[in-house]
Amino acid sequence: MRVELLTDVADAGMTVYLLVRLEAVASTAAQRPPVNLALAIDRSSSMRGPRIAHAVAAARRVVEQLDERDRLSIVTFDASARSLFGPANMTPEAKQRLDSALAGLRTGVGTNLAAGIKKGAEAVRSGYVRGAVARLVLLTDGQPSLGITDPSRLCALAEKEAGRGVSLTTMGLGEGFDDELLAELAHSGRGGFHYLASAADIPGAFGRELAGVFAIAATQTELGLRPAEHVAAAELVHRLPSRPMDDGLVVELGELAAASPRQVLFRLTRMPDSDDPRCGTLTVTYRTPDGNPGDAHLIGIDAPTEANEDHRRAITLERTRLAVASAVDTAWARRASGDSMRALAALGEIKAEVLQLEQSGEADGPALAELMADIAEAEGAVVKSSAERERARRSMRERSHITLLGQSAARPLPPPDDD
Repeated sequence: MRVELLTDVADAGMTVYLLVRLEAVASTAAQRPPVNLALAIDRSSSMRGPRIAHAVAAARRVVEQLDERDRLSIVTFDASARSLFGPANMTPEAKQRLDSALAGLRTGVGTNLAAGIKKGAEAVRSGYVRGAVARLVLLTDGQPSLGITDPSRLCALAEKEAGRGVSLTTMGLGEGFDDELLAELAHSGRGGFHYLASAADIPGAFGRELAGVFAIAATQTELGLRPAEHVAAAELVHRLPSRPMDDGLVVELGELAAASPRQVLFRLTRMPDSDDPRCGTLTVTYRTPDGNPGDAHLIGIDAPTEANEDHRRAITLERTRLAVASAVDTAWARRASGDSMRALAALGEIKAEVLQLEQSGEADGPALAELMADIAEAEGAVVKSSAERERARRSMRERSHITLLGQSAARPLPPPDDD
């Protein structure tokens, strides 16, 4: 695991920003981890036709990439959930049985998301695969109409299953699903959220998800932040699962894919008149895909005594990314209540801030240009027709989910110093 700490100060030194960048590194000798995977596919009436056909094609594409070390289950749900296949290891014989089962898949009536989550997670948990990444992928084009329909209870269900070792990735298809609910389910379930504009996008999304699972190089990744005595408060800025401990805060990152850096931003508030640069300690713990403990990191956190321009620019950019995501979410909420003028005002405020950063050169220019493009897209969508607006909102919700989880960093971290 590569770990890099970046720090910057504000408010005359009273505020210290700590940006933690992590990158899991796969062993060159290691094979990809096995997977214990369940696909929960919506078979409600709205999935009839091309949607269910593309879902079947996507499942078959997943099967092609699995082998005998992998375990697969396929669950379908409408008013209730049922097992279409598995769980079974992907032997040639099992693949033939699965192909026949998929050929007979038909649509029904109703959307019981909770039943699909429960049945899929149960299939994953029903067998143990050494060193496997356990994942449930749920595909739906609608909103829950039967079973548990309350969003908080559904998210509690996803969080419970994640705590039992089964992470949940959600995929929303078309315009009829609740993107806020699916994003929250993914957040609670420690997984990803994908927006699929059309049925033709299903196979590609399944392929990207499986590629990400194959690249997992660390699991159960956690950061432990223990502030120094003169630090009055510590706040997690990214929207990640966290829990308090007696002397600080634990942030749960879960699974990390190789060569996909993650970022975690903290805001520390120092007590008045404190000039001690020491701000606390950070621990990083994780397990390798085969379940063994990885090398733990214990790192001291010091406020910078002089400005580091590279650190400042990186932290400014991440703070701006989060501010843009928040402003766009605020704009959508205002537009949903019918107030397009206040929606545009929220976007105008953050646009002015990003423009000022562009002009001052305080952050990476190309990255800021991408954020300006996102804001412009949201501004255009706010005043478009309902259907066009919803398509844009769902697409931007997926990008917001990525930003809030600290997955915007695309560049690999530098290797550690030899000494």
